[in-house]
Amino acid sequence: MSTSYTTASAIPGIIADPATLAPQAVRCLWMRPVLDKNSQAAFLPSVVFKDGTDCPLACEMSDLHARQFCQRLSAIYDWPVKDGRVLEGNAEVAADRAYASLDEGDRMEKDGQGWVNVPGMGRMAAILAHEAGLPLGVAIEGVTGKLALLFAKMAEQTAMQPHVVKKNLRAATEAACSKLTELYAGEQRGPGASELSPERLGVMVADYHSAKGSTDEIFQRGLTAALEAGTEAWTEQKSSPAEIEQKTGAVLDAGIRHWFSLTGRKVAGD
Repeated sequence: MSTSYTTASAIPGIIADPATLAPQAVRCLWMRPVLDKNSQAAFLPSVVFKDGTDCPLACEMSDLHARQFCQRLSAIYDWPVKDGRVLEGNAEVAADRAYASLDEGDRMEKDGQGWVNVPGMGRMAAILAHEAGLPLGVAIEGVTGKLALLFAKMAEQTAMQPHVVKKNLRAATEAACSKLTELYAGEQRGPGASELSPERLGVMVADYHSAKGSTDEIFQRGLTAALEAGTEAWTEQKSSPAEIEQKTGAVLDAGIRHWFSLTGRKVAGD
């Protein structure tokens, strides 16, 4: 076939034909974990493009059959195979997904590389925080803090004038907050990680994901992101490494115990 798709958004059908894919645009083959019609665990062989988009290559099947299916394609096209957990935890893939979801006015391709303008940087940071599963208040504090650090480093490493750095930071922050408002439409802001005790941070993340009906894996991703936000806040508050380690343990313990309680499970020793 003459068609060579470079992104899932261009594929007209529900399932893609591997022969129609542009080989150089494929990042990997993905064994996506799903549930079959009987609510049993299954896997959906999929292609993941370098822009972060993905598309099924076949119907759901067992672990063994899905792996054999992907391995056959891997042998033909020399594409790597990833299981669901590896792909979902891949920061590079998450960044690519966020980049691909930006409006064309925020991004451009030059010499084979993707570039993002200043407002796009803010919107991309907002998308990553939302996809990580952070409650709104924690996301706002984390995103604005990361942007401030990013532009501070840019000021140190370039000859950019302070007033230009300040102007760009304001533009990125305003774009980020606007995107967060859009992504979290109707949700209450709530406190940031710096305003919460470690125990309360863990409980709040569990409550947030329980209200959304999240799976264990999505909750765990959100709790990990909250720990990163907490660590940044505690570092800013001059907590020692030992204190940060103690607070990290408190977040994990409180968050997991509350999540198990919300999902009708018990923790050993309770």
